[in-house]
Amino acid sequence: MPTDAKVLTAIAALAALAASAFPASEALAEDGSQPPIPGMVRQTEIRIAPDATGRLATIAVKPGDRVHRGDLLATLNNPELAASAGEAKSAAASAKADRDNVYSGVRKEEVDIANQAIQTAEANLMLAQQQHDRAVKLAGKDFASKQKLDESTASLAKAQADLDLKRAEAAEASAGPTIEERAVADAKVALAEATVADLQAQLDKTVLTAPIDGTVGIRVAEPGEIIGPGKPVMTLEADGQPWFAFTLREDAMQGLTMGTKVALSVQDGRTVDARVTELRPLGEFATWRAARAVGDHDLNAFRLRLDPTGTVDGLEAGMTVWLAGPQ
Repeated sequence: MPTDAKVLTAIAALAALAASAFPASEALAEDGSQPPIPGMVRQTEIRIAPDATGRLATIAVKPGDRVHRGDLLATLNNPELAASAGEAKSAAASAKADRDNVYSGVRKEEVDIANQAIQTAEANLMLAQQQHDRAVKLAGKDFASKQKLDESTASLAKAQADLDLKRAEAAEASAGPTIEERAVADAKVALAEATVADLQAQLDKTVLTAPIDGTVGIRVAEPGEIIGPGKPVMTLEADGQPWFAFTLREDAMQGLTMGTKVALSVQDGRTVDARVTELRPLGEFATWRAARAVGDHDLNAFRLRLDPTGTVDGLEAGMTVWLAGPQ
């Protein structure tokens, strides 16, 4: 058959097909019935992402695994953070040791040494007093110079001051640390422990655990990748009732509003009762449609979420449901 004849035959076939479809659509419009509106079964999905930066070290689950809250999902490796946490723990241990040393006060041996120093200072004071008395007598008889008298007086004063110092040191050793010294030691320990807690909290964030019971969905990252805060590693489908998502133009809303009860049809012929729990317009840049070929009136699209009013079995995420209309 010539090429032109083939083209004409194809055009004729398409025209016949369009002509056969036109009466049916017209009949649907004249009858006033609306075709079922398809929607999709959805399950609440959670993105599992860390709060800290690190290299993805291990993934403990695979897609389809059932997990419970607290189960290990993945781990990240951050050597710098681990080193900082270890350093902070050492600093906290040092601060606690210093505090214990302050609280324990001076040892008994040190107190005994301080008391012995008092006795030595008293003996020195007695000797200085005797030398000063002799210098005074000699100076009174002009057997000693004024300089010698001044030197003995200074030695006596020095011996008295040294005795006062030794007594003060002994009293301090016996009394132990002051309230202020204990407060400073406690504050240093508290600061060190807070630093450890902060770094440990960051380190704990490198271990990803399941926040709820559910099923592992898509694995987004692979071991060896650098994962930043908020970057998903995998998804988790939460346990619980599924819900239904529809996208409708405003001319197909059929009076649907928040709280409206509707009947949904599923593939096996069952009917599922549901309620509209979310209704919001979608972005106008991709959802509007002109109502007429000529005119300035546009039709927007809306996202609808419907939740079942009872228990639903046998529906999995991704299945199709049909909106039969409001009750």
